[in-house]
Amino acid sequence: MCKWLWNLIVLMIAMFVASCETQVEHEELLDLQILPQHLTAYVVKDTAEDALLPAKRQKQWSDDYRRRFLAPWQDSWEGRTGHQLFHIRKWLLNNQVFGSNYRPIPMQIRQQWLLLCAEGEFPNADYPAITLRASSVRGLPTRQPAFYDVKRAGEGFPFDYLQNSSIQASMPVRVRQHSADGGWLLVETDAMFGWIPATDVAPVDQAFIQQYTTSAWSVVIRDDVLLTGPSGEVLATAALGSIWAKATPDKVWVAMRGDKGRARLRLALMPAEASQPFPLLLTPAHMAELGNRMLGKPYDWGGQLGGRDCSATLQDLFACFGLYLPRNSAGQAKVGKSLNLKHIPAKERERFIMSQAEPWLSLAYMPGHIMLYVGIFKDQPVFLHTIWGIKTKDRHARMGRHLVGQTVITGLRPGDELSNLMRPEGLLLERVEGMVLLRGIAEP
Repeated sequence: MCKWLWNLIVLMIAMFVASCETQVEHEELLDLQILPQHLTAYVVKDTAEDALLPAKRQKQWSDDYRRRFLAPWQDSWEGRTGHQLFHIRKWLLNNQVFGSNYRPIPMQIRQQWLLLCAEGEFPNADYPAITLRASSVRGLPTRQPAFYDVKRAGEGFPFDYLQNSSIQASMPVRVRQHSADGGWLLVETDAMFGWIPATDVAPVDQAFIQQYTTSAWSVVIRDDVLLTGPSGEVLATAALGSIWAKATPDKVWVAMRGDKGRARLRLALMPAEASQPFPLLLTPAHMAELGNRMLGKPYDWGGQLGGRDCSATLQDLFACFGLYLPRNSAGQAKVGKSLNLKHIPAKERERFIMSQAEPWLSLAYMPGHIMLYVGIFKDQPVFLHTIWGIKTKDRHARMGRHLVGQTVITGLRPGDELSNLMRPEGLLLERVEGMVLLRGIAEP
């Protein structure tokens, strides 16, 4: 066989193999080039420092936040039902799921995970506790992931369906169940539930609760803040939006394991520029300042790598101002006054949003995704959100994703310029189905 023919065959084989792979594209979307990627561009100068809420209403927000944050320690805590806490059983047994090696997870392994849950003994625990370090909150007592088939568009990493959420250090929780081997604890907060390693939790007594709950609070206003002891040793890492019980103007309480395994509080230095008294005054300028610190951060499903997905971005941002948001987008879509967009033709939705939504206090919702409305730019509504990718379809009708993978500012038409955009559902404009007006949140 002549050399040129051999090279042609090799090239054709390579092209065929490449065409069989899930298509993921990385070219920067036009929205990210045209729309300013800093929130100060969307702040109206004349009202930048004006409070978005009356002082009384923001205090109601922050009082409600404090109540919900501390709720797992209350004697009145009822908690979720066993059906709610163990609902993952049906999903795990009835779906083909894949492990970290992208090979199917054997049914024997899945059944072992379920046996560790000791569901038949529920509840085998019920006591107040506190987290000792930042931790992943898992759907089952295992660190192993469970993915859908990576060959399906939008599946595989980072979408581990056993990752419920993540939780900060020194956060009140309620322990509801011990795993069969004692290595994991099923914990609850008002916003989330799941399994975390037993090494990451310690029970608290009434003296601890009294000391913690009577303290003022600090809220962290930047990521990757190190909380250090008197010798400079790192006791904890804090992220933007995390809440810490205050001991002195420059020190916070950090939970550590003490005698007989119970939690004790230790003083840690909080860098002065890293926190503010809780809550911050809710103004457009403050919202923009903190939101800018999130822009460009990588998308992180369930916070498994210490980052944020779409709902965590909004949850952490609004925590700084005392608004307690649920952990997932579906829950966040129910917190305020709702505006249904389903009946409005897609081409009219932008105009409707601009006429009804209030910048910095309105959320746009679609199944599986949520965004913060920040204002108008060149006659289109603009949003802050953390997004994985835009749906695409190639000429062979194979679905893929145009990767974004970070926190960005876009309109409702990111990717409209793409020749392989999946139309019409690839456009956010086609999928957005509701607005949430946070000003309409009922008083606690």
